[in-house]
Amino acid sequence: MERYDVAVIGAGPAGSMAAKKAAEDGAEVIILEEHPRAGWPVQCAGLLGLRAVEESELSPAKFVIRPVRGAEVVSPGGFRFSFKSAETKAWVVDRRIFDRALLAEAARSGAEVRMASPVTGLARGGGRSVLDVGRGSDQRKIEARVVISAEGAGARIARGAGIGPAKEILSSAQVELPIEVEDPEKVEVFLGENFAPGFFAWAIPASDGVARLGLSCRENACLHLKRLLRSPPINGRVRGGPLHLVVGGLPLGPPASTVAEGFLTVGDAAGQVKPTSGGGIYPGLVSAKIAGTVAAAAAREGGASADRLTEYERRWRSELGREIRLGMIAHKMRAKMTDEQLDDLVRILANREDLIRIIEEEGDIDRPGRVIKKVAPRMGLFGLRMAKILLRNHKILK
Repeated sequence: MERYDVAVIGAGPAGSMAAKKAAEDGAEVIILEEHPRAGWPVQCAGLLGLRAVEESELSPAKFVIRPVRGAEVVSPGGFRFSFKSAETKAWVVDRRIFDRALLAEAARSGAEVRMASPVTGLARGGGRSVLDVGRGSDQRKIEARVVISAEGAGARIARGAGIGPAKEILSSAQVELPIEVEDPEKVEVFLGENFAPGFFAWAIPASDGVARLGLSCRENACLHLKRLLRSPPINGRVRGGPLHLVVGGLPLGPPASTVAEGFLTVGDAAGQVKPTSGGGIYPGLVSAKIAGTVAAAAAREGGASADRLTEYERRWRSELGREIRLGMIAHKMRAKMTDEQLDDLVRILANREDLIRIIEEEGDIDRPGRVIKKVAPRMGLFGLRMAKILLRNHKILK
């Protein structure tokens, strides 16, 4: 039986970063990826904030397609609110190249990589975990002191280890297609029950003349995406058929615990996703660095009890927990708003140059809490309603 200090399930960004950090700290690390290559299938809109790019520790030139400096928000009734900063706020990226570059860095740091190696089972005993890897005649067993699950939203092995699912999992779908783009440095956001009930839809400019059109919603994302393609804001601008389709689940709200005996979860598997935008790369990378460091230390010490691994839980929640909790409040508020209220919200923002200026100067898609807290008190009745909800939840925000 092969033996390692740390086994990482999944070669996405969080898995690769966790493996890299564990290997840098001297652990013997293996990455087990079920697919034959990294970065596929793509399950992300491919819009990264500046903090996410910085946390990747990669040169942006390797994977960046274009900068984004602003957005146009479209309400259910067709009202529009637009802003654009003088500075780059995010980058449209090629996720396949991004994921492969992160995996290559993990390998260069000493992590062993096994592609086409699905983990099908887990057993724990004697202070170690035994993973069943592969299927049929190709099945083998791998032993590790600590297992890090970066499996994604489904996280079947993590669920078997006793770690619960995210509080909410939305349905997501996206196509890349030729479409007229008015401003390639702006993303478009569409709100309302007809577009994406419970969340929002988007159009993200990619290469010239091509955009990523997608949405996340309560259920049936593919059905709502078809409706979006036929809707007035979109149908007259489409210049060709879809180039490819991406579907998946979007987990919001971490479970009560992200650790178990000899086991950690990171990224989507741990619900470490921004509830305001659905982006998971930044919180996933931040948490993965902590996970890799804690896992390596626990393996060296020969003790990977759940109590020992709670260091990871404490550290990542100290870094990200407050922002995620505030984001969940904002998400739930938005999900309960009627189309008429969303129309009013967009109209208010469109007519307030002071609020637009705050968003342009201080907007940060990786840390949106600061802007929310600055804008909300200046928004009259909407701001009062938001302030009351924030006050009601002040204890969890401390």
